[in-house]
Amino acid sequence: MADGVFGVEIVTPEQSLLAGGATSVVLATSDGALTVLDGHTPLVGDVVPGEVRVEQPDGILTRLAVHGGFVQVDTSPGAAAGLAEEDGPLPGLSTRVTLLAGVAELAEEIDVPRAELARETAAQRLNELGGGRGPGSEDVEEDVELAEAERAMARAELRLAVAAQSAV
Repeated sequence: MADGVFGVEIVTPEQSLLAGGATSVVLATSDGALTVLDGHTPLVGDVVPGEVRVEQPDGILTRLAVHGGFVQVDTSPGAAAGLAEEDGPLPGLSTRVTLLAGVAELAEEIDVPRAELARETAAQRLNELGGGRGPGSEDVEEDVELAEAERAMARAELRLAVAAQSAV
């Protein structure tokens, strides 16, 4: 395996979205942007909603919309052993990135019409909730609904942004 290649796996509760070798992984954490290269310092951290970019050894850039989760960078000897690749496991690699996401989608699998509909629905709900509120409103239920509508809008916009970048 070429120098600078390390193991990466991105999983959700439903499936493994990506497993194999990479030359870089770029994602967002609550502390800011993070780029992981081979030999990175070990860490465990959060992943905030955003685009995750994985550059594979063949130069292919895989983009994903990730709606939050956790990342672990392990640099113990043989950390990447067992990750599947077309020609077998990646033996001897000493860096492995594991991203655990509650919800994540490969850019090419994003249903753009569905995301556009979700954005429109969220925008309508935000308009309904924002229209009658005054500054000192103490309606907790309305605040919860507003927060959920804002999260729905953010999810839809993220999905559309990642899908648009992938199409370029």
